[in-house]
Amino acid sequence: MTSQPHQLFSDLRSSPPSASRKDWLTHSLQCSQFASTGKVERSLMQCPWFGGSVTAFQVSACRSSRLIKCMISETKTVHHNGRVWNFTGDSVGWFYSSLTSSRNQTTPFFTHGWQPEFNLSSEVSSICCSDSWCIATSFGPDCKILHFPLEPITEDIRVSRIDSRVACDIWTADLRGSRLALGARSQLVCIDDIANHAAVHNLPTYSDVFSVAQENHVVYAGLRNGGIFRFDTRTWESKGDALLDGLFTRPHNSITNLRLLRDSQLLVSNVDGKISTFDLRFPAIRTPLKVCTGNVNSYVIKAPIAVDPSENFLFAAGQDNRIRLWSLRSGGPPLAPNTSSTPMEFHDVNVLQRDFIHPIRTMQISEEAEGMVLWVGSGSDVFKYSLGQCVSAG
Repeated sequence: MTSQPHQLFSDLRSSPPSASRKDWLTHSLQCSQFASTGKVERSLMQCPWFGGSVTAFQVSACRSSRLIKCMISETKTVHHNGRVWNFTGDSVGWFYSSLTSSRNQTTPFFTHGWQPEFNLSSEVSSICCSDSWCIATSFGPDCKILHFPLEPITEDIRVSRIDSRVACDIWTADLRGSRLALGARSQLVCIDDIANHAAVHNLPTYSDVFSVAQENHVVYAGLRNGGIFRFDTRTWESKGDALLDGLFTRPHNSITNLRLLRDSQLLVSNVDGKISTFDLRFPAIRTPLKVCTGNVNSYVIKAPIAVDPSENFLFAAGQDNRIRLWSLRSGGPPLAPNTSSTPMEFHDVNVLQRDFIHPIRTMQISEEAEGMVLWVGSGSDVFKYSLGQCVSAG
């Protein structure tokens, strides 16, 4: 899968391959290009309180015609007058926004001009966006939800405080349209319409919810005890459907990430480093479709993953402060770093060979004018990797 690009180009230019062969060669070429990623820019967060580190990051979008435009979360980048919005949060509760230029930078550092917008008093545990809002949550017994409008001309920032009797310890959140799903202590909390303070649904899970994912009328919750539950928002029954026949509950293997793929697949990552995909059409089947091996983890709950918009590639951060890359088509071991076209002195810049000094707390892939970008939050730095682009001499 990690053949040299020149060989793959030669194969593509040789006798016309079949459609399936051409698709395989194209995917193999992209594998090789992603594995060679070495072009990186770095932004240092200027935290108002010394010691804060990046805990959440979001590249977001606004679909309106107003002057402020943003990048669409996880799928594509929207530019307007050469400007984009980014959001990040840190370990001491600061939520930042950044209005940046989309023009190519010429130095390994890029100046985002991070603007601290609000302090939530405790660690920012998640940031998620829809077409109209950016939502940030905080962790701890005194949880807060920050609403940042993507059209600030007509709306103001507002913060909602959650009564500890309703929910506490928000680990994660997912926003789909106007419906917000919160992973909290021993329950899943869903708010039907975040903009209009609609009904709040408390769904007991009897174990902390570390990960959530939504589609249409369904919400998925991954638990500390290894359980995965599915809830139907049309009925809001307090008891959800258990999936995978308790595969990760005996013994407990906490679910750290859930991601919906290709309409009918669920990507699951566990606290022991295991990464698997399952067919949701057969929710009781315990056998995975694909298993991605070689990830390193044994106890880290905040171990981020990132999937590209085509849902062909997976990046995962390990407990060893390294990033690994897999093809979601094949699974198996991670792709090997490709440094064949990189000068020796720059080999450690390759995203798959870099030993980050601090734990990696957040990752996201976005599409920009120059191609796909992998954002990495580590310590007080935000790194921007241009996928498929390597460092060249001179």
